[in-house]
Amino acid sequence: MSKNVRKEILGMSKLTYKFQLTLPKRVRERFALKEGDILVFLAEDSRLILTKSTES
Repeated sequence: MSKNVRKEILGMSKLTYKFQLTLPKRVRERFALKEGDILVFLAEDSRLILTKSTES
């Protein structure tokens, strides 16, 4: 059985030569991200998952 997973592209970003990126405005607004928030990078098989930390 496959799960019904809704996918939506919220924007794109390009890594700089310093390996930095800018989060698109739609992403920041949708997930209420603000300066100082901690983001966590998770690996799930061959996928990269970015999530907001629950710790301050």
